Amino acid sequence: MKPDSANQSKKDQRLERKKRKALAFLELMELNERDRETAAVKQTTPSAESAEESQQPEQKKAKLEEVDYQTLKTEVNKKRDRMRNVPKLRLKEVGQEALMKTKPEDRVPLLMDDVQALLMHTLLRTDSPMSPGRWVALEKSAKLTHTTVLLVEGLTSDDFAEFEHEMPECKKIFQHILQVVAPSDRLVEELACVPLSDTHKDILLAEYGSLEAAMLGCKDHLLIRRSIFNNIAGSDAGVDPDYSELDLPPGDKFPRTQLLLSPIQMINEDYPLPLTGNLKHRYIDYITTNDHYAPVTPKSPMFGLDCEMCRTSINASELTRVSIVDEQGQEFYESLVRPNNKIIDYVTQFSGITPELMKNVSKTLKDVHRELKNKLPPDAILVGQSLNFDLNALKMMHPYVIDTSILFNVTGTAGTKTKLKVLAKKFLQQDIQSSAGGHNSIEDCSASLALVKLKLSKNIYYGDQWLQDRRNYHKKASRIGIATQQEVQRFGADATTTEITTTLFGQARKKNKKSAIVTSANNLDNFGNYFGEAMQANADVKKLLCFQKLDSDEAVIEQTVDKCLNYDFNLSCIQLKPEDLATVDAKRNKIRQIDGWVRKLYGAISVNGLLVVLLAGGEVSPQSRMAVAMVETRKC
Repeated sequence: MKPDSANQSKKDQRLERKKRKALAFLELMELNERDRETAAVKQTTPSAESAEESQQPEQKKAKLEEVDYQTLKTEVNKKRDRMRNVPKLRLKEVGQEALMKTKPEDRVPLLMDDVQALLMHTLLRTDSPMSPGRWVALEKSAKLTHTTVLLVEGLTSDDFAEFEHEMPECKKIFQHILQVVAPSDRLVEELACVPLSDTHKDILLAEYGSLEAAMLGCKDHLLIRRSIFNNIAGSDAGVDPDYSELDLPPGDKFPRTQLLLSPIQMINEDYPLPLTGNLKHRYIDYITTNDHYAPVTPKSPMFGLDCEMCRTSINASELTRVSIVDEQGQEFYESLVRPNNKIIDYVTQFSGITPELMKNVSKTLKDVHRELKNKLPPDAILVGQSLNFDLNALKMMHPYVIDTSILFNVTGTAGTKTKLKVLAKKFLQQDIQSSAGGHNSIEDCSASLALVKLKLSKNIYYGDQWLQDRRNYHKKASRIGIATQQEVQRFGADATTTEITTTLFGQARKKNKKSAIVTSANNLDNFGNYFGEAMQANADVKKLLCFQKLDSDEAVIEQTVDKCLNYDFNLSCIQLKPEDLATVDAKRNKIRQIDGWVRKLYGAISVNGLLVVLLAGGEVSPQSRMAVAMVETRKC
């Protein structure tokens, strides 16, 4: 009997060890879960938090003899599976810089493009033509069940900062509360209209057969730019014209507006922009090239720009020459500039600047600012090679730029840049920057402008090996049968598609995703531009895209709470009335009400759903201000 007793004892010991490990693992998971909840709930002061924690009763640890091992194992596995399947939002550096808790002077706001990219990605996953990867990583996105967005027009980030203490529910729910640049109006359009930037090109190419077809479907491409440069005028009709129908300038085969850098590209390429926070501090001495801009069109004039710099006593490069040429190759503006500080290195081999040239120069940077403001047309498109350096040297900001270092790609590797000298030799058969006396800024800006005009005379792919490789790949895929039959038909014929959906909801509809828009807004003009089909009695459309106009804000929230699980994507739009914000008390009461709406919506969305709340200035706040975006996934 001794051997049996010994074996039984060892078996019991192994079981106890397993129990001990399982209990420890379960306790660790529970501690991690409580830590995450505590981090999400941080709305009180540290002392208050400590007092609350001290009042929480201690949980008794289960004794080994009281626990069945199989039950314990099952519980551990359930918790582990649940943790594996929880979608998580992890902010990247750009997202961290946009957090409202970041000091205002250090904050760099997101664009509405960024929010839209997240929504598109959560809705369409890998089929999305946009990625939110610039600012956030969405882990386990396939586990997301649906998305609900509450858009409140009439509040700004200033309002949130002032009345933050009136929104305890929002602070409990959201770890990620960020500042976003929003337009003063037409917010629904900016959120719904899918912009066609470089990040979309290869996917749109695969879908439409040619990039031209996809780009011609882009509507209101000025909307995002207006949210940054709020001195860009709107069109008389309230909606920008369809540029595909306009006559192009002689020699242009496609609209030059398609070559403009997007606002996100401008941020990524370190172009100076009139944004708040960190960028405002960085560009505090900068001015815009015009007090009032006109909307850019395919007939807007292009100007080649190049600047030369010398090193000064503050150990920095300062402007010493500005050269601008027009489309006819004529000198439009040329001036030497006396830096504010003493020149210690003329860098003649690159700048072409010599002591003799600068001997009697008295014009200052302020003089250049005044002259360019009076001279450049309000819809001017500036063209140059790595133009961000020239604008930073000028200490000026401009909304419409074409950068040949991005436009031309001779390597086929995304993100690589080729020197202007090489581009001019390859595409223009010109030898530039060969003089022993250094660069000639007129020669450089003329070459940049000639490169852009050459591309406009060809097609959108010309000079871009990376884009050509994507086109050739998709054409090859159709020939060898990798592509779907629908893609084969598109690539087999060069004809472009006749109708291209350019809204977030249209993209979802093509993937058989169900969307709902509910609003109490009285003015439905903006909605009609983008959801016209859903607003009509079209049964086929309404199966996938439902639009409802209700009588009150409360009805909008109740409808969304009741029906949100029926749709993959829900957008609830509320426009605050002037009386809602007429006094401090009225605004406080409305903000408290909104906080209650958020609690209801969060409780209504499904497990692993995503809730996004946008507080943005609208018709109530006509001036352009910063918005607030709150994003959070619903935990199991």
